[in-house]
Amino acid sequence: MCYKIIQYGEYSCGHQSVTRQQVVDCRSRNCRFSPSHLSIAHSCGSTCSQTMLPDQGLIMEQFNTSCARCGGVANGR
Repeated sequence: MCYKIIQYGEYSCGHQSVTRQQVVDCRSRNCRFSPSHLSIAHSCGSTCSQTMLPDQGLIMEQFNTSCARCGGVANGR
């Protein structure tokens, strides 16, 4: 099954923000999210995967400042 990789930046307050998302293609003809999904008429709802695997999150950047919500308050408090 396909899944998403979600990249985050993490602020010094501990909050995270999404910086990038991408779908990883499983290349299965029986996954409705894959570009390889069957294009011919078929019973998709009963033969194909209708859900993606859980998202995989990666912290790719760390910032030495607090996020905009915290406005410079340490540790979000």
